[in-house]
Parts: sequence; C-alpha cells; structure tokens
Amino acid sequence: MYATEADPEDYGYYPDPLEHATGREKKMIIARLAGDDRYEPKVFYRAQHTTVDYPNLVPIHYSDKLVGCLCEADSGHINYWMIRKGSTKRCECGHWFKGIQADPESV
Repeated sequence: MYATEADPEDYGYYPDPLEHATGREKKMIIARLAGDDRYEPKVFYRAQHTTVDYPNLVPIHYSDKLVGCLCEADSGHINYWMIRKGSTKRCECGHWFKGIQADPESV
C-alpha cells in the first residue's frame, strides 16, 4: 500500500485564527490584516557614536520598555534590558540609550 496525500474532507480543516481569537490577540490580528504594524516588533538602527549627552532615542508608550541591543553585527546574542521613560542607560557595548515619550497616535 502506498501513502497518498491527505484529503481535508477526511480530517477537517484548520480553524481560522480570527474566529477563535479574543481580546488583545483578536485586536492585533485585525490590525495586522488592515496593514497596521503598530503591534509588530520594530528594529531601530543605533547611531555609530553615542554619548550620555547624545544617546539613541527609544520611543516608550508606558513607563518602561524592553530594549535589545545587537552589540556586534555578526553576533547571534542580543543583550536585553529594561529602560524607563526619561532615563538614560548604557549597554554593555558602550552605546547609550534614552527613553522618550512616544507619539500617542502610534498606540
């Protein structure tokens, strides 16, 4: 006996994720389908030379945010830390980051 391709009529269909999602998850799926990427992770490129006076600016909607820094271009490790709105913090690689108030319209 040879294996054959499964027929969806025999096993049923996968449910539509939108039909089963509720709450925040459903809101995120609807936004993604509408082309709104506000819930997707954002990649920002850091400046080459930063100091405590001229840091990379990180937009924050709430009081704090999780930030990840890829310290070396060929590294597979990301350094993560929390940064608070209004504070300046230094990564292990020496780059500076400052949490600033994000645009309220981007929420």
